[in-house]
Amino acid sequence: MKNYGLIISVTLLLIVVGLSGCQEKTGNGGNQQIDSRFIASWTNVEFSPDVEIWTFYTNGSTMSYSSRNFEGGFINLTTWYNFTVDSDQLCLFSKDVAPSSPLYLSICFSYSFSENLNRLMLSDEGTIIMDFNKIS
Repeated sequence: MKNYGLIISVTLLLIVVGLSGCQEKTGNGGNQQIDSRFIASWTNVEFSPDVEIWTFYTNGSTMSYSSRNFEGGFINLTTWYNFTVDSDQLCLFSKDVAPSSPLYLSICFSYSFSENLNRLMLSDEGTIIMDFNKIS
């Protein structure tokens, strides 16, 4: 009878350990591969003379920094996003903002690279939204 209890305990332990490996991992903390072509800092060429720089990191986050001349002074804004990439879309998601919040952003763009991967264009329904040059 003691062996029967031990066999059941070990079997349950193996089932629990085995099933815990079956949890689907999504987002940037999971097993998702990050497209290395994005990992860099990019400046928006259409934003001149103001500055807009996007930096994509290997952990699936991106930082958007902009500096705008406004009424003789500069307004600097830094915003963080999580991002995902599939075969034809780059999607941005607000970082540290609940999806139910009015401040939450979720937006996807089609993307294309040119000039030996040094230029990145993001578009929506064929219209170029952002045009970046790689700076590092």
